[in-house]
Amino acid sequence: MTDNSLSQEPSLFGSTDQRTALRAQAEGYVLRASLMMRRARILVTQDRVDACALLTDRRTALGQHFQRYQRLKHGSIFDPIVAHAPTSSKIVARGMKIDCMELGQEFVAYQTRWLRVPPSEWQWYKADMLATVDKLSLHLDAELRAIRQLLTVAEFYRR
Repeated sequence: MTDNSLSQEPSLFGSTDQRTALRAQAEGYVLRASLMMRRARILVTQDRVDACALLTDRRTALGQHFQRYQRLKHGSIFDPIVAHAPTSSKIVARGMKIDCMELGQEFVAYQTRWLRVPPSEWQWYKADMLATVDKLSLHLDAELRAIRQLLTVAEFYRR
């Protein structure tokens, strides 16, 4: 029997169902992060200075969430592409890894700046928070579109 489909190696991310599940995981992380940022934005735009402790807890939770998402992206998507995909996809995945790490460092710096938010510094915190959330939101949306594309074309990659 010379059926080529039986002798071909599996695609980079497995079956269509496996790629769909991986995409759903990434989408779930982005959706949850977006919801967390949207809730914090509401408190900040309403000048809820009384919610500083809650906002600190939420920043910590968001940071932990981003770390889990980063492990998924790098370990399950970017690294396999860098190791096994054609050069054009490797370049995209490497660039996405670098962007992700740089933005992660920016978020850590933001968290560190605002470990404590004295009421006298609320306006500076508010401006920084809104700018940071806007940047994160734009990045997450663009990154998720690129991840979807990488997973879609990955169907044609073989290990």
